[in-house]
Amino acid sequence: MKKLALIGIVLLFSVVACNTTKTSKSGEAEKQFVSVFLSYMNHGQVSKQNEMKACISPAYIKEQGIDLASFKINNYSIWGYSIEYYAADEGMVVAKIWGENKNWIHQLDFKVVKESGKLYLMPSQHKDMYIDPWYRAKLRIK
Repeated sequence: MKKLALIGIVLLFSVVACNTTKTSKSGEAEKQFVSVFLSYMNHGQVSKQNEMKACISPAYIKEQGIDLASFKINNYSIWGYSIEYYAADEGMVVAKIWGENKNWIHQLDFKVVKESGKLYLMPSQHKDMYIDPWYRAKLRIK
């Protein structure tokens, strides 16, 4: 039964993916969006580059002249994560991610923007053929 529930959750994440169009004052839609994105970084699977690329702001990609086929999305191989809170004034979802046995914990702040009716992540930078999907990162907070 647990296996069936897990399969249902995975299917739900696949359907929701980065195609969310709703926003909310409480930030629930934004937090769910970031949660889906973070699920693509699971240590037990190969990073889902195509799915992560679909979450990046098209406006950012266009403004920066990025050829998305040539870039990868910077990511971690995570063992877990938690969504800490949503800061509506900045459109920021704050999350913590960690490695095995929580040997390291990072805080990643994701700026969620709405473009053409869909939610996307606004990257902080790109360099060396990698796009940082987070807006701010505080590394090794533990």
